[in-house]
Amino acid sequence: MCLLAIFISSFEKCLFMSSAHFLIGLFVFLLLSSVSSLYIMEINPLSDKWLVNIFSQLVSCFFVSILFCLALKKLLYLMKSHLFILSIVSLI
Repeated sequence: MCLLAIFISSFEKCLFMSSAHFLIGLFVFLLLSSVSSLYIMEINPLSDKWLVNIFSQLVSCFFVSILFCLALKKLLYLMKSHLFILSIVSLI
């Protein structure tokens, strides 16, 4: 039971370190690709409507991803705390 708790703890750390790097990289990639696609389509990337539309979609996607990661972290924390309680109860 203790090995499972150690495994979940290390899995949780690994998962959130890699997901944070992934989300930052994804945000930067989407931002740069959207600006470069505007140059290909010969649209001025500083035009208000296009820039606001693309940037708002990227920001909303980024925040949804952050909320998902926080919910997943809370779920794993609850699983870890319940596992600790179950391990104590099983020892009694």
